[in-house]
Amino acid sequence: MKLHVLEDHVEVRVKDPWGGWAVGKAYFGRKYLPLLRELEELSEKGEEGYGAVISFKEKPTIHLQIPLWLCLKHFSSPKPKGYGLVAGLDLNSDRLNVVVINKEGEVVTLKTWWYSDVVSHGFPKEKAKALRLNALSEALNLLSRVGVDYVALEDLFLVKRRNFTASKSGNRKIARFAKRQLLIHGVIKALRLGFNVVLVNPKGTTNSEEHEKVMREKGFDRHAASAYLIALRGLEAIKNNE
Repeated sequence: MKLHVLEDHVEVRVKDPWGGWAVGKAYFGRKYLPLLRELEELSEKGEEGYGAVISFKEKPTIHLQIPLWLCLKHFSSPKPKGYGLVAGLDLNSDRLNVVVINKEGEVVTLKTWWYSDVVSHGFPKEKAKALRLNALSEALNLLSRVGVDYVALEDLFLVKRRNFTASKSGNRKIARFAKRQLLIHGVIKALRLGFNVVLVNPKGTTNSEEHEKVMREKGFDRHAASAYLIALRGLEAIKNNE
């Protein structure tokens, strides 16, 4: 597939089975045209590529796989320089916990966003997804206003796959919670807002002696303790790279 960006639409050329080209028009919205125009230029120079899929499920639709850095270049929001604060985010099926620490590892603030109804029997899957994403967006927007510079999240490549238990309700929570998808959204949203994103190893942040110690000494519940440990590991990674 080849794209040619014009004034108000995109000309799409798709090679047919007989070696010719089928030509059509695609409308992505004017705000996307500068991005697509740069992508076209980079593609012609051989400096960048893109994937494309045409779907005919309801109506002809083109899905483009655009390099993340290019999306961020065109759609990132500027963020004022903060105070070197680090926020640890612990994403769960029924809540989002955030703990913010300073350069000394001291807790500055913490907050929990609840969406408990999403794990109840029969709750619509898409509505559950929307509530979780909305909570994540609210959290990141708040962090942008309180001087946070770094957002620490669990490394999505190291997050364990689903392990089901003997509990029916527990299994329902696990099955309905796409944690990796939420982490990907969090990384992209945080980058768009201008944060420095740090991915940390999640091992031991939910079940370990260190985790138990944090709950005892700080008086945190298990999820706030996890967010605190994620923030601490983010701070450690930042110091090691200075």
